[in-house]
Amino acid sequence: MDKMRWFGTLVAISAVSAFDAAADPVRYTADRWHTRIYFDIDHMGLSNYGGRFTEFDIDFLFDEEDFSKSFVEVRVPVASIDTFSPELNEKMPSVAFFDAADHPVMHFRSTKIEQLDSSRARMTGDLTIRGVTLPVIFDVTMNGKVLHPFYNLHNIGFSATGSVDSRAYGVNRLPEWMLASMVNVRIELEAFEGDSVPYYDE
Repeated sequence: MDKMRWFGTLVAISAVSAFDAAADPVRYTADRWHTRIYFDIDHMGLSNYGGRFTEFDIDFLFDEEDFSKSFVEVRVPVASIDTFSPELNEKMPSVAFFDAADHPVMHFRSTKIEQLDSSRARMTGDLTIRGVTLPVIFDVTMNGKVLHPFYNLHNIGFSATGSVDSRAYGVNRLPEWMLASMVNVRIELEAFEGDSVPYYDE
């Protein structure tokens, strides 16, 4: 009888331990081949001029059962900006805009993630640009999750949108009529479960 109680206790402990392990957020690695950081800004009321950042580092922990336990940290070298204009690309890292010499990296770190439903969340975090740190909010949608047919790893996708006040960070000093303060940001993220993306080394 004692042996049976001991065995039952062991099974219960093992089950609880397995549940706790399963409840931990899972690390995902951003697939830079299929991840993009886009932006657009109103130029003189004539167009929403767009661009992107081509380099980034994303640290991502995701809890599918409870989004609020997830965590995101992003670092973006500002010199990787691509406005699709070689002339503007040369100007943007200068002291007149991002001042890449003294502030080479933009940094975002999530501070709160509020789950809205099974696929949507509102993510608040601290964004640092040019040495200024301010809170920003992103609306996030989980687009889907699949088991990759070639690598037997979970592959997950998200879209995130938000707005950043460029003047508050000292990046935009042009008149409002010429270049609007608010910059719209859109992130399209694909990521693999684990610490690496399998096809990078193929």
